Amino acid sequence: MKFINVTDKNFEDIFEVSAKYEQWEYVKHHIFDMVNNYVAVVNEAYLPIPFLVYEDSKVVGYVQVNRNGERYEICKLIVHGSEQNKGYGTKILSEVMKWLSIRFGQGTVTAAYKASNLAADRLFSNAGFDRETTEGEVAASRKLPCCETALLESEFEEIPYAAVDEFAGKIKEARKYPENIIGDEGGIHFEKLSMEHAGKIIAMQLLESQEDYVMPFVDSLAESFSDLFEDEITVTYALCYGGNPVGLVEIRYVKGEVYPGLEEKMVYELFRILVDKTHQKKGYGTRAIGLFLDYVRRKPLGDAAAVVVSVVEGNEVALKLYERFGFGVVGRDKYGHIVLGQELWGD
Repeated sequence: MKFINVTDKNFEDIFEVSAKYEQWEYVKHHIFDMVNNYVAVVNEAYLPIPFLVYEDSKVVGYVQVNRNGERYEICKLIVHGSEQNKGYGTKILSEVMKWLSIRFGQGTVTAAYKASNLAADRLFSNAGFDRETTEGEVAASRKLPCCETALLESEFEEIPYAAVDEFAGKIKEARKYPENIIGDEGGIHFEKLSMEHAGKIIAMQLLESQEDYVMPFVDSLAESFSDLFEDEITVTYALCYGGNPVGLVEIRYVKGEVYPGLEEKMVYELFRILVDKTHQKKGYGTRAIGLFLDYVRRKPLGDAAAVVVSVVEGNEVALKLYERFGFGVVGRDKYGHIVLGQELWGD
């Protein structure tokens, strides 16, 4: 088995790991973990360490540990439904315990699960975890064991950070760390995502007529975690009105390789703007575009020649809206989407 840290390189593989149907009540989809991971890092709350587990080139499992000081929570351990009853769960937990001991030295490992989840209870019981049950929930814990490095061999890919502040520091250095507030806090503004924001945004929905043109809210937020590992700069914000999130905004600062006439130039891209269907037709999206343009005119992430946006063929509403803001069609990108742009001048 090999344990490979989840990044942009293997992000799509998380969709290959699924528990059995009867286990779904105990396991939320990994895409929600990725949302929480992004929010945890940008708020420096804890260090999420998600691993995909491979046997040769086949994905057989997924495990995530959240580190907060010397406490390590196993927030998820899944064996693919087709690979269960082969001892993978026991081996994954054993190797994770050894790896934590070698990588961090000391501390306490915890896990929480429903008392009715008998498979999880057997797994942690057999691994020597102490368990307490309260109101149908089990809290399991165990001190990290002493472990020789030789026992681990090379099953874990080394992660390039040891604590959440170190990870956040790398993001800040790479200019991927969001500002706290952009715009008027009492009106439409962009705000650094909090767990409270995320919980509301993942429940948001698009209008049925928009579903063919844009990615759903939860998928968009989940990709924000993998974006942290890319060379390009992508920053995600909650789109808020007053104290409430009404959608999300993603801004990219990239070389315009896929944009006609901008191949060798840096550009700001309004990569995604989504407004919940219950908050549409209130002018929030329109005001958000204006705020985005005000923001990039000060070139906060670096100098750039233009600002661009891509629109899927047939999305006439979006096309006309961007044209109202001075965007003009410059061609199509490599995906066949309509590209609109305008030159970017500073203040």
